[in-house]
Amino acid sequence: MCKIIKKLICIAIISSMLFAGITIWGRGGDKFRWIGEKTGGIVKKGTDRLADEADRLRNKAEAVKEKAKEWTGKKEEQEEKK
Repeated sequence: MCKIIKKLICIAIISSMLFAGITIWGRGGDKFRWIGEKTGGIVKKGTDRLADEADRLRNKAEAVKEKAKEWTGKKEEQEEKK
């Protein structure tokens, strides 16, 4: 019983990490929407929800990147070079 629970927890952790990776390094929810278009019905609804969540996380990641650039002064350096 403990082995099954341990495997389920590992699968949940790995799938969460994959979701975050696809969201941040991919183009937000576009990858999930593409999967939803190729499949039908119930899967499409699930992928639409995943895509919306991925877009939300991508926007947060972009905001964090901008804040980090602002704090480190890299944004100002890029503007001066232009």
